[in-house]
Amino acid sequence: MSDLSAPAPNQEAPAPPDISSGRLPQRSDQTIASMEGAHRLAAGWPDVLWQALIDPRALAAFGALLTAFALFGVLLPQLPGQLRNEALAADRWLTATAEGYGALGGLLRGLGAFDVLRSPVFRFLLWATLFLSFMQVAHLASTAFLFHRLSNALEDVGRPCGEAAPVVLSERIFRWRGTASAPTLAIATLCEAQMQQWAERIERRTVRTSLSALQAEAFASGGVEPSQEVQEERVLGVRGQLESALRPLLPAGMALALALVGWHSVAGSSFLPPALSPGERASDATLGVTVEYRLLYPESGVVAPVLQVSKGETQRTLPLAPGEVRFNDVIVNVRPGAPALLVRTLDEAPLLARPGQAFGVNEVGLGFPHPGGEQALVAPRYGVGMRIVRQDSGATGVEFLVEVFQGEDETPTQRFTVAESRVVAIETTERPVPLAFVPIAMFQVHAYTAPHLWLLLPALLLMLAGAYGFRRSAAFALVQAGPWPVERSVVVLQSNRLALLAALRERLDQKDGAGKEGESGRR
Repeated sequence: MSDLSAPAPNQEAPAPPDISSGRLPQRSDQTIASMEGAHRLAAGWPDVLWQALIDPRALAAFGALLTAFALFGVLLPQLPGQLRNEALAADRWLTATAEGYGALGGLLRGLGAFDVLRSPVFRFLLWATLFLSFMQVAHLASTAFLFHRLSNALEDVGRPCGEAAPVVLSERIFRWRGTASAPTLAIATLCEAQMQQWAERIERRTVRTSLSALQAEAFASGGVEPSQEVQEERVLGVRGQLESALRPLLPAGMALALALVGWHSVAGSSFLPPALSPGERASDATLGVTVEYRLLYPESGVVAPVLQVSKGETQRTLPLAPGEVRFNDVIVNVRPGAPALLVRTLDEAPLLARPGQAFGVNEVGLGFPHPGGEQALVAPRYGVGMRIVRQDSGATGVEFLVEVFQGEDETPTQRFTVAESRVVAIETTERPVPLAFVPIAMFQVHAYTAPHLWLLLPALLLMLAGAYGFRRSAAFALVQAGPWPVERSVVVLQSNRLALLAALRERLDQKDGAGKEGESGRR
């Protein structure tokens, strides 16, 4: 290999310079800079900004921060939706909740960790991640489009023979130019055979292009008067074109999912009442939902706790088990909550009441949201009061301690525990009154709107298809072989994978070595 200077008379024509670093001579610097696209040296702050926006590490970092912050919504209690329009009530709830976390409570409240979907920190991370997802979609889509247009380089004859055909990709392109001791057809066939080891698609063309200045000088030095146009053999090998086309679907699916989360944080509404005890009801005017804890008796001695859910004229009944019901865009999720205790008279006489209640009933449901919680129950007709305390034990689970008081006496006259359904005769001044004690559970209700939640399925499918596109990288190699005196070829190699270009060069070197050995043998 020699430089670009003209050859001396009667000397072998110089070979074009060896270019293995991805750079061509000075006269081609501008063209190569445009081909290297995003990986060339940044000329100013717009290039630096663009590189930062399309860097997948930025999207991964913001996505990780968003996911970590979203975990607060799972691990920490969240502000009930019905309190968001009541500033004082919301402030009291946030203050009480933050106090339960000690020194970290104030920091968590400041970050919005107790109302994640409406936290400024969460929304900033959400919209930043969404924006970076769109940047990745644009970048990967443009890369796939440019990769699809690689075949155009086979037909482009705008440059002289021996000059690299224009290849535009948004990644680094490696190029090499040199000579080989074989005709152009043999070089093209040799390189095509090498590409068959890895390429999914191989295209080959023979084009007529203008003679380059270097070729003209080389032919003139050998006393040959060439034509102004010569034939150039071109071979293109491509793999991973499908994967390249699928890659934009991954950030597109992410963008769709993030947009749904953002829309839900703005337009969504939720209703999270305190856990319901038997007989209690709660309603939310925004969602138009009413829930009521009812007790059904399908047969004698059998109680069936159910939750009646109403929205307008529509009603649904759910058992005391995890489940949900949908009313168009409103979803009501229910599950068993904290322990509760049902106390009822066997003869359905209205003997029971809570302290301060003006009339008696035949059954009372008492909820115990927290361990150690206690409730009071009275039988006004007999002057009897009962103190019921929830006791949690690792061995027996949850049980209730019941203490019975007569009149003004502060010493319990009767004490027993309830771990399962049982009937106990309560001693009174008149006669024993049998009462049934039935441990059940409270109802935990969460009603919310989930606009266009079904779009999460297409988003997931898009992400799965896009992830398949990353199983391997797209690659190409383009070979150009034109005539060079005497019975030699000028070869231009281009690839976005240095290993593929090196394999082609090694094959050409082996061809040259074999040719020289044959020539020495003939001598």
